[in-house]
Amino acid sequence: MTSSTRPERGQKTVAILAAVWRVVAAQGLGAVSFRSVAREAGVSPGRVQHYFASKEELVRASVDLMLGSAEALHRDATATADPADELWQLLTHAIPRAAESPVGTGVFYSFVAASVADPQIARALAEAKQGARREIAALLHELRARSDDASASAQELLAMSDGVTLGVLIGSLTPDQARATLRGALDRLLGS
Repeated sequence: MTSSTRPERGQKTVAILAAVWRVVAAQGLGAVSFRSVAREAGVSPGRVQHYFASKEELVRASVDLMLGSAEALHRDATATADPADELWQLLTHAIPRAAESPVGTGVFYSFVAASVADPQIARALAEAKQGARREIAALLHELRARSDDASASAQELLAMSDGVTLGVLIGSLTPDQARATLRGALDRLLGS
């Protein structure tokens, strides 16, 4: 879902959906239930069921909230950025989170794993990546990157960003190594 189609959520539902993340972080996606989420959110299981008809709906809504929150953070962080800074932020925003808050990044990757069996989660994640790729391509075009196909270059940079973020998460790269890898690719592409 894009931000324009995401329903607005009240504080109670946001608290419940954030509790899903904490359950996933502490016990894994398999531990998500109305009871475990209710306990984590400090509400009754009936309250969770009032807002969400099934565990699948609960998990899907928590994925959607995570994607919407990430989109809002990016928008706020780049509101006054020039195109080069906005592109850099888009490519590197997850690196410090993977290093400093691996639990949150791990929850995201739990949702990625869940997308294998849940086409709605897969679609939401794919739409988010497609939106990021389009934004990267537009920024590359604006920066006049030396590339005949900004979309292909955007896809390459996005895949590299995902890869180095995963490397930071599992400890095979430091955040500085991850950023240096992206900086080298971006400099080559922009002819810097």
